[in-house]
Amino acid sequence: MKATLLSLLFVGTLVAAPKVSLVHLPMHGKQPQIVTDAKGIAHIVFLSGKERATDVFYVTRSGGKFSKPMKVNQIAGSAVAVGTIRGPHLALGKYGRVHVAWNGSQAGGGSPHHGSPMFYTRMRIDGSGFEKERNLMTWTTALDGGGSVAADGKGNVYVVWHAAPKNSPKGENVRGVYVATSTDGGKTFAKEKTISTKKGTCGCCGLKSFVDARGKLYTLYRGAQKFVNRDMTLLVGSDTGKVNEKNVGPWRIGQCVMSSAAFVQTPTGVLGAWEAEGNVFVGKLDGKSDAIKIAKDARQRHPALAVNKAGDVLLAWSENTGWKKGGALSWSVLGSNGKAQPAHGSQKGLPVWSFTAAFALPNGDFEILY
Repeated sequence: MKATLLSLLFVGTLVAAPKVSLVHLPMHGKQPQIVTDAKGIAHIVFLSGKERATDVFYVTRSGGKFSKPMKVNQIAGSAVAVGTIRGPHLALGKYGRVHVAWNGSQAGGGSPHHGSPMFYTRMRIDGSGFEKERNLMTWTTALDGGGSVAADGKGNVYVVWHAAPKNSPKGENVRGVYVATSTDGGKTFAKEKTISTKKGTCGCCGLKSFVDARGKLYTLYRGAQKFVNRDMTLLVGSDTGKVNEKNVGPWRIGQCVMSSAAFVQTPTGVLGAWEAEGNVFVGKLDGKSDAIKIAKDARQRHPALAVNKAGDVLLAWSENTGWKKGGALSWSVLGSNGKAQPAHGSQKGLPVWSFTAAFALPNGDFEILY
C-alpha cells in the first residue's frame, strides 16, 4: 500500500540513491529556512542569540562553504526563538531579491496583551544589507503562531499570518488567515485581507506559504474548529472569496500542537508536508493524490522538503523535541519512482527550539542543515 501511495507522488526511475550530508549552521544557528536559486546557490536565514529576543541572520551556501553571516534585523533582538515556529521565513522574488518575514519579539515592539508585530524586510538592491524591518499588521492583532513570506518573479510578494481582528473577542475561534500583498517587489504593501474561509486557527501553530511555478499562492495552516478539530488546511489563492480551501490532514486533539509545514516544487507539481497525530505526512497537492504517512519510532515534527534535478525528494524532520527540549533529526529520500531509497537515517543533537532545513546540490546530492 505504501509503495502504491508513493507512486502517486512521483514519476520516473532512480538510478542511484543520492548522498545525504549533515551540516551544522554557523553561529550556533537555529530554525533554518532555505531557498535555492537557479544557479544552485542556497539562500538561508536562521536565528542566533537569546531565546526571547534573538536576531535573524542570512547566509548563502555554495561549493560546501557558507558566506559571511549578514544580520537581517536592525532592531536588536526583534525576533523570538521560543516555541520553535515563530522564526524567519524567506523567499526569492524578482531579480533574485531576498525577502524575509518573521514574528517580532517583545523587544521588537510586541506585548503580552496585543501580541507581536509581523515583521518584513527585503535585501537592498545592491546586496549590501537589509532594509529596516516593517510591521505589516494594520487592523489585525494577537499574532501568535509563525507567519510566512512567498514571492514570484514578477514583483508580487505575499506576507501571510494568522491573527484576530482588532477589538474582537479573545479565543482561537475568531482567528483567521490574512495576507498582505505587494505588487512592487516589497516597496509597499496593501492592508492585510482575510483569505481563510473558515473561522478558527490554532493559535500557536505556524503556517507556511509558497508560490508555485505558475505564480499561484499556496498556504498550509492548522485550523481550530470546535476546539478539537485541528486539521491541516490548504489554501490556494490570494484573493478574498476566490481561495480554494481543503482539509488535507485531519487531527482531533484538544490542545495547540505548535506545528509547522513545508512545500517544494517538483517536476510533477507541488508537494506539501505536515504533522498529524505525531506523524509526518507528505502529499502531492493536486487535489487527487493521497498523502503518505512516514513510518516512525518516535514523535515526528517540523518537516522539511528538498528536491534534486532528477526529481528525488528528501524529507527531513525532528524527533522527540518539545518545550525546552532538543531531540534528533531524521530523514528519508523518496526516489523519483516513488519508493523509499537506502538514503535514510537519524542523528541526535538537534538543539532546543530548532529544526532542520534541506536543499539539493547541483550534482543531485542533498545537505541537511541544523
